[in-house]
Amino acid sequence: MKGKAKAWLSGVLAVVLALAAVFFAACGKDEPQPDPGVPDDVTVVELTIDEPPDVTEYYIGESFDPTGMKIKAKWSDGVKLPVNIADCTIEPSGPLAEGDREVTISYGGKSVVQQIMLRDETIASISVDTGNAALKVAVGTPMDLSGLVVTAHYADGGSRVISGGYTVDVDGEPVDDLSELVFDEWGSKTLTVTYGDRTATVTLEIFDGFIIEAENIIESAEVTDDDKNFVEKVAGTFYAFSKPNEPASGGAYMGAVFNGDIMRFHIWAEEECYADVILRASSSYMLVDGGAWSPMEMGDMQFNRLFEVGYGSAADAESDSLEPLYVEDDVVLKGGKTEQPGGDPLLYVNWMDVNFGTLPLAKGDNIIELKVVTDYVNCRGENVACNIDRLEVQYTEDYTPPATAEQLTVKTPPTKTEYRSGEKFDPAGMVVEARMSDGTTRTPDISELTITPSGSLTTADEYVTISWREASVMQNVTVLPAEAITIEGENIIESPTAEDKNYVEGVRNGYQGVVGAGATEAPGVADTSGGAYLKGLFGSSDGKSGAVARFHIWSDTAARANIKIYVSSCDVETSGDGNAWHPSVMNDVVFNDVFAVRIGTDGDLKDATPGDDVIVEGGRTEDGSYSMALWENWREIDLGTFDLAAGDNIVELENINSTLTNLAGEIFGFNVDKLVVEFV
Repeated sequence: MKGKAKAWLSGVLAVVLALAAVFFAACGKDEPQPDPGVPDDVTVVELTIDEPPDVTEYYIGESFDPTGMKIKAKWSDGVKLPVNIADCTIEPSGPLAEGDREVTISYGGKSVVQQIMLRDETIASISVDTGNAALKVAVGTPMDLSGLVVTAHYADGGSRVISGGYTVDVDGEPVDDLSELVFDEWGSKTLTVTYGDRTATVTLEIFDGFIIEAENIIESAEVTDDDKNFVEKVAGTFYAFSKPNEPASGGAYMGAVFNGDIMRFHIWAEEECYADVILRASSSYMLVDGGAWSPMEMGDMQFNRLFEVGYGSAADAESDSLEPLYVEDDVVLKGGKTEQPGGDPLLYVNWMDVNFGTLPLAKGDNIIELKVVTDYVNCRGENVACNIDRLEVQYTEDYTPPATAEQLTVKTPPTKTEYRSGEKFDPAGMVVEARMSDGTTRTPDISELTITPSGSLTTADEYVTISWREASVMQNVTVLPAEAITIEGENIIESPTAEDKNYVEGVRNGYQGVVGAGATEAPGVADTSGGAYLKGLFGSSDGKSGAVARFHIWSDTAARANIKIYVSSCDVETSGDGNAWHPSVMNDVVFNDVFAVRIGTDGDLKDATPGDDVIVEGGRTEDGSYSMALWENWREIDLGTFDLAAGDNIVELENINSTLTNLAGEIFGFNVDKLVVEFV
């Protein structure tokens, strides 16, 4: 008898432990748990509602939503276990109708009733949201509207998204599958959504032509004669993005479009014709980063500030003789914002149309070239243009040549007309009027004007030339000799032209790091002029020479000038928090131990290194804490007074340090804020 009792207790204990494991497993997860296996000879004798659904009040026409609901089944052996709601039958299963006051949940032959409240409100209207889907497609091209969302708006002011119970037709023809609508005739189509006695419509445009998907990118060197209707990558690193939560026609789009990129859309025409050419693009001007390239806020972008657009044949493109192409009504690519933590990728693809107008297409290969010249700088310090979805080519027989500019007039002169040599022309306040070939007048935005010279003015400049379209006008200026020139260390130009004056050239990198601009990280503490400085001037090691940077100084005439440079120590002696990059004490450094200075003209540089007693003083924080400001504790170094030649003069800095190292073990250089040239 004792043996049987002991065996019985062991069995009960095993069942209890098994039930406890199931109970805690179910409680440890939010999602419904699958039913554990039960013997074949037990049945469900009762269903109970452990927790009601999140929503129990509905409008007529809505479907019951079991989210949040928890059901338990009592089995014939006395065990109670949770039931996966997905395994239950729910009635009514579709839209709730007038008179419905409860829903029945069934499982294993048993049922339980959930009471609901039904608001008998009149549907005032319905609305349809197609999201970011393209509502224009070429004949024969699939259109995906599977993301369509229908919302009912009620007489009491409430609204609900409708999950079903509505019908869709296009021009009276029922549509069952919205994921792949294909039309074989061009023209406007009306998509109608009907819910009860309410309808909403969406206009679809089906055009006679074709689409060039922007992600169809081919490197210039890989283009063959067989390639037609594609994007040629001429210069830059832009590439195709393909992400399911960033909708675009064709499933992908062109992104990472930055200043200096050049792309050519190749349009193949079987015969001479006319076509409306439309680019689909979106802002990529990120103002607030939610982290890891997730935009919290995007800015508006004026298209005419993003690209220089050229149009013509493939031969024109190769000979650099494409005709300028303008967006008549300048398009603003809208930004947007979200409160969503981590940002919203859809802000990158808020697609808008940019219409280049009607163009005559020659038989064969036609080109639209986009050269990125943007002056927009995002919150990461990058010159960004936009994302591009596609180029639409819509055939048409209607063509009116665009009006050309016949004459420009400066109606209001710029606010500033007197300059010092080395300054750039400032068009602020200037109003230019254009007389067009069709008899109309236009007032182009300042951003649309081309101003020559675009770089620094000299005393030889008596006027600047203002150009727009095919016309030009001159604006008189007075340019006085410079009293002083300040060249900011971050004013680095990688490929200088004859127009570039008073800038920094990165000639050679040191043994590690890249000569470049560093943004100040100590606002309100450091005093970096211009908000940035020249950094990365590392020394020499392992047979590799130290970094070299050149400051280019422009002088209109032969002159004499005193030259000063502002630098800071990079010798971290003590870290503020255990990180070798976090200074709390910076060492004093002898200037000549780090930099050799040469001054002159290109090909004729002479030593100008100051005396050995010139020291770049470091600094320290009072409490030993980390301070970025110590990196920017600028010291003025007077290099001396020198004779400058007319034209381009050079101050060359070479890091000759091969022995002095900082706390991070680096053969350091100096950070450079600016170079100041005072004419005497």
